[in-house]
Amino acid sequence: MDTEHERFMRIALEEARAGLAEGNMAVGGVIVRGGEVLARGHNEAVSTFDVTAHAETVVLRRLSTRLRVVNPSYRAGQGPLADCVLYTTVEPCAMCCFAICVSGIAKVVIGARYARMGLRFGDYKIEKLLAMVGQPVTIVDGILYDECAALRLESTTGRA
Repeated sequence: MDTEHERFMRIALEEARAGLAEGNMAVGGVIVRGGEVLARGHNEAVSTFDVTAHAETVVLRRLSTRLRVVNPSYRAGQGPLADCVLYTTVEPCAMCCFAICVSGIAKVVIGARYARMGLRFGDYKIEKLLAMVGQPVTIVDGILYDECAALRLESTTGRA
């Protein structure tokens, strides 16, 4: 039986597959509140020629524009999305991490991490950035790691 985290990560994996089918890096995201999926999205950077269209920014944009909300404090754990959880198949980059913070979301569930997959991004780790900027975001990781990592690494095959 799947845990709640696994159930929502499977939806994020569906999104990652959709992104891969469009020629993008295979990363998917889902925003959940109270057990309900509020928004889903995947990486669209290649297919839309928008370098900021990572899965996390896409799903945040979809939700905030649909609900017509912003977080006036620009601080995690505050504002209309404070009780939401963002699920992402791969550790958010620095841009996405800060977008999550300013949205108000205070919990992120990650499938795969760069370092564990063997993808080197220097010393980057989401917790380091969060500590540096003093944002109170809870991180849960390793949910469906094998599936998330395999899909992300598949999207890297043959690419520079």
